[in-house]
Amino acid sequence: MSDADTTTQDEPAAAPEAAAAPSEPAAAAAPAEPTDDDRLDLERGEVTDEDLDGLEAALDALDFATRRASPERLARLRGLIARAADVADQLEQGVRRPAAERTPLSDAQRARYQELVDGGVAAGERGDLPGARRLLEEAAALDPDGVDANFNLGVVYGLIAHREVSKAEFYDDYTRDEVLVEKAKLCYDRVLEAVPQHLPSLKNLATLYAMRDERDLAAGYLRRLIEVAPQDDEDRELIAEAKAQLAELESV
Repeated sequence: MSDADTTTQDEPAAAPEAAAAPSEPAAAAAPAEPTDDDRLDLERGEVTDEDLDGLEAALDALDFATRRASPERLARLRGLIARAADVADQLEQGVRRPAAERTPLSDAQRARYQELVDGGVAAGERGDLPGARRLLEEAAALDPDGVDANFNLGVVYGLIAHREVSKAEFYDDYTRDEVLVEKAKLCYDRVLEAVPQHLPSLKNLATLYAMRDERDLAAGYLRRLIEVAPQDDEDRELIAEAKAQLAELESV
């Protein structure tokens, strides 16, 4: 794993006018057309049965056997259900709800974030993937937009999923592995929202889609990667790998 560089990024009120004489009520203003920033990103296509199968499988995993849940986890589950309903509304309207503005991290929080990221990367390099996951999830919770935390957490989720998926013997275990793959994709998506030309995230997303035989999506990310002007030898190596991977996809 490697760290990615990241940076954490009124008009005066008009004087009151004199009261006007009563007039006919104005017609209600037409709703504003959504801007390009508001519209949903359609690059990944429409919601598919496979997308919903993943969600259904995660629910099946919770319902697989009688379980207990703490009040905190029940609250989290209810929050996820509410979020799913909100996502359905956004899909129906074709407009993404704007994210709430985040309060910038304090110096102490920024130092803690970097400590967690460094610790997570070191744990991953030692092969301690559960430890890496714990530290990087804490870093991502502290700064949900942090490029370093999200990229390295995506790597860890992918490694855990693919290390376990080959030996999963129970439906419940397999479901969790697929959920981790989806989490990895979301991590890379967050990185690309902040840094659209983040080559390692483009490469890793392409690989995840190719492994699941979603060739069109994989090829799309590879083409985006190839179009980026390389800044150093590492970029040139990634672009060369992407060209070879794209040629292989297109030859099948």
